[in-house]
Amino acid sequence: MTYENFLKVVLGLRAESERLDILYQAGLDLINYCDSYHTIIQTLLVEIYGEEGYDWISWFCYENDFGQKGLAAWDENKNPICHSFESLWQYVEKLRTAS
Repeated sequence: MTYENFLKVVLGLRAESERLDILYQAGLDLINYCDSYHTIIQTLLVEIYGEEGYDWISWFCYENDFGQKGLAAWDENKNPICHSFESLWQYVEKLRTAS
């Protein structure tokens, strides 16, 4: 996947997450309506990047709040990974091409 398309997907996930948070704070819980879309996106990302790649994408997006929490991760050589949208893309692309 090109970086431009990867960025569209991840930024789309972020925008959707922000909208859902705002609606939830207003008393509307739409999670049951959005779950099927998240499942579709997850299935496609797993198909492209494998389970390990999807796990890193999920970690960056949801546990690290799209890089805003400042959580850090390193590869086996102690190099920082997945600290920005571009470094996340580079890392999961390496996983994809390694398999």
